[in-house]
Amino acid sequence: MSNGLKNPFIDNTPSSSPVKPRSKSGKRVSKQDGSSSSSLSSAQSSPIRRPRLNHVGYTDRYMPNRTDMDLRSMISVGSSNFPGLQPSNSDNQLEFRKEQEAYETFDAVLKNELFGEKLSKSSNEVEDSIERIKYSSSVSYQEPTTPPRSHAGSSERESLISPTQSSPATPRRLIFEHHHRPSTSSVRGASLLTYCEKKASRPSTASLLQSQYSSSASPVRPDSEKLLLQPSKKIRQIAKIPYRVLDAPSLADDFYYDLIDWSSTDILAVALGKSIFLTDNKTNDVAQLASTDDEYTSLSWVGAGSHLAVGQLNGLVKIFDVEKKKCIRTIPGHIDRVACLSWNNHVLSSGSRDRRILHRDVRTPEPCFEEIHSHTQEVCGLKWNVEENKLASGGNDNLVFVYDGTCRSPSLKLSEHTAAVKAIAWSPHKRGILATGGGTADKKLKVWNIRTGTKIHDVHAASQVCNMVWSKNTNEIVTSHGYSKYNLTLWDSNTMDPLAILKGHSFRVLHMTLSADGTTIVSGAGDETLRYWKLFEKSKPQLQPASALLNAFNQLR
Repeated sequence: MSNGLKNPFIDNTPSSSPVKPRSKSGKRVSKQDGSSSSSLSSAQSSPIRRPRLNHVGYTDRYMPNRTDMDLRSMISVGSSNFPGLQPSNSDNQLEFRKEQEAYETFDAVLKNELFGEKLSKSSNEVEDSIERIKYSSSVSYQEPTTPPRSHAGSSERESLISPTQSSPATPRRLIFEHHHRPSTSSVRGASLLTYCEKKASRPSTASLLQSQYSSSASPVRPDSEKLLLQPSKKIRQIAKIPYRVLDAPSLADDFYYDLIDWSSTDILAVALGKSIFLTDNKTNDVAQLASTDDEYTSLSWVGAGSHLAVGQLNGLVKIFDVEKKKCIRTIPGHIDRVACLSWNNHVLSSGSRDRRILHRDVRTPEPCFEEIHSHTQEVCGLKWNVEENKLASGGNDNLVFVYDGTCRSPSLKLSEHTAAVKAIAWSPHKRGILATGGGTADKKLKVWNIRTGTKIHDVHAASQVCNMVWSKNTNEIVTSHGYSKYNLTLWDSNTMDPLAILKGHSFRVLHMTLSADGTTIVSGAGDETLRYWKLFEKSKPQLQPASALLNAFNQLR
């Protein structure tokens, strides 16, 4: 590190080797045979006839067994309801999908091993029994009831004369919902519990077993083996443990600060107290960029990654040249701390505790060319949508404003949050989609269509929403939380279902940024640690036709 200063980041990454569980050793206790003495005494004494205690009553009614198997067992095993899986209460949809697929596979194999022979006997079509099991409809088993005994003789005689007016006196065939098995051309699958007409040429059980097991060494049926060996659906794997953990001493624990940002040149900037450090992700080299007598409160990289804008507690904004490692400009304007910064090409916008938003053109010597007074309290969230030339701001007054370019008057006002709005993110996949998150008193994550002014999603995050990043590789949102969960949540932006909960921090996760390639999230918390999470895959390059007209059309705003 330059200037002979000590590297503040201490690698505290946990070991990847799993902890060996402690084995519980125990001796097997054998039971003593205490029946020898009792058997000896019973052998010497004369046998005594004991009276029968249970009296079983027999009737003249007999229910014949229609099939070669127990109908109760068949119905219980044939049910595909898994009571242990509760998707509504699950915080992790990916884990739920894995469990659901495993249950479905086990259910299909178990049915086939128990009832595959019966299915093969009753099948008139060239169809795999696994397919019939998977697409079989559930049936309801009706318990046969004995007609109530009548005390009056006249009513008993009437029931014998006209059985249609009362309950049947003899057992009838069990009634099922499906009387015939539909063909695969009309309805996919069939019921397991359906009666078919007896065929003259039906293969024997021995021939079926011989045909199924003679040509295979597998202990299961061929169709079950085929199901187990076929490639399963690839379910996305998300690492729940950060692959890198760094100690970050003096990382401020303030909700209104924004102290980490990742540049397009793969350099991470971190403000620790009164110093700024740069970490090269490729070489892991750490260098100190600057230090001050006042605290740094916010920082933001320019799009090209060549310059870094830094906000201070005294209201000043400084711009540093990263190559030269020196401050090239100091811009006044605010009279209180600068809580948020955002770039739009050559325009640098800043929000402060003095309730103002200032637009600065870094090409001109003037401190600012536009001043906005929309918020009545501190401006704590600011984010440009460069492609659509729109700016979104959130404040401690629980309001969100959307501006067209650098216009002074907002084009849209969102007032549904009940706490400070610091977390703001624009969708990189759909135009005009904005996500906002509320503080401790709100705990809501909302998605808006700013073109129509309507709300698309409204989710209770169960914790303070401190920061937010919208992935550019997948249509997913990552939120960091404060009181009282202290974790990160990965959301599917289409359904707003939580895909993964990332735990590890022990205090509010206030700072968060996305890597240049869009694969890694870095989070910083009040526990003075930085954690690297590998959440996304690299985006595949899309081949676009080389057309000058198309390129010019894409550049239109």
